[in-house]
Amino acid sequence: MKSKIFDMRSVTCGLVPAIVAQLGEVSEPVVDFHIRPGIREEIMSGFGSGGDWNIEIITDLGFDVLRFTPKECSVVSSLNIVEY
Repeated sequence: MKSKIFDMRSVTCGLVPAIVAQLGEVSEPVVDFHIRPGIREEIMSGFGSGGDWNIEIITDLGFDVLRFTPKECSVVSSLNIVEY
């Protein structure tokens, strides 16, 4: 699977807004961000449930890879109590 890679290891302030801005501009099915190691908790806290993206953090040599893949549209998730 082809992915777009952004190197964000040097970003120390405003990392989550920078990633969100990049995600809004890409059309690839997989988007990878190289980030500083050891900031997993901060990243997951900043993104919460991930919105329209599935988030995976992969440990690599000297950096972590933050991988985003689009969530599949689910009929169950679009139901609400009024429709039920």
